Amino acid sequence: MKILLISDIHGNIESFNEIIKNENFDEVLFLGDTVDYGPNPAEVIDKLKEVGVKSVLGNHDNALIYNVDCMCGEDTHWISVYFRENYTKKLVKKSHIDYLKNFKTNLDINIEGFGNALLTHGSPSNPLYGYLYPWLSDDNMIKMLHRELRLKSSENKVQKLAYDMYIIGHTHYQFMKKINNSIIINPGSAGEPRDNDYRAAYAIIDTETKNIILKRIKYNVNKVIKNLEDLKIPEPYLSHLKYMFINGSVLKKEKS
Repeated sequence: MKILLISDIHGNIESFNEIIKNENFDEVLFLGDTVDYGPNPAEVIDKLKEVGVKSVLGNHDNALIYNVDCMCGEDTHWISVYFRENYTKKLVKKSHIDYLKNFKTNLDINIEGFGNALLTHGSPSNPLYGYLYPWLSDDNMIKMLHRELRLKSSENKVQKLAYDMYIIGHTHYQFMKKINNSIIINPGSAGEPRDNDYRAAYAIIDTETKNIILKRIKYNVNKVIKNLEDLKIPEPYLSHLKYMFINGSVLKKEKS
């Protein structure tokens, strides 16, 4: 069986379609964030329904559903809030929001040949908002991999992690590492990477060969830019959004 891992599509139907069209898979695991930043959130949600994914809730999905703050990083928060209020909410229907309400914050599954896996958007200790960046030390990452943000041993030593595999998203950075015999995978952002590579990021778990492959694929980013321009987004929001998709990174906002 080939399992497609995909996360943080953020309204980018062009990248999502390119992955689906070019990749062979038997099952899809989605790590959250269907909406915001990208111009086609409704189409992304429709495609997820069509493919039949197993999904967890992202912080942007949660913000849309419950009209709360997305609590994302300072560099993108101002864009996110503006785009969600003025575009995302107008581009989706109630049926799309109802579909997102079915997403849970955590999902426990067993992956043949790899063992028990926990799926969550952020981190087990903070499912919606925790950032498990690849440059964190093992000790800091281990703390965040526990469901409670503390060490489990009275001697202040870390016991074996609860899961054989942790599959997370949220950071928009693709990575895989092994800690204490557990594998941590972030497939990266399929729709809006931030690791200086605009190409759509995802991963494949092959249960027959026991391989996990991190992958990137080019897509028609110019079509995304055209769709954004068609929305008549004012400056400085449009320039920052275009930069994110074209460069695979975030343009710092000038302080006034």
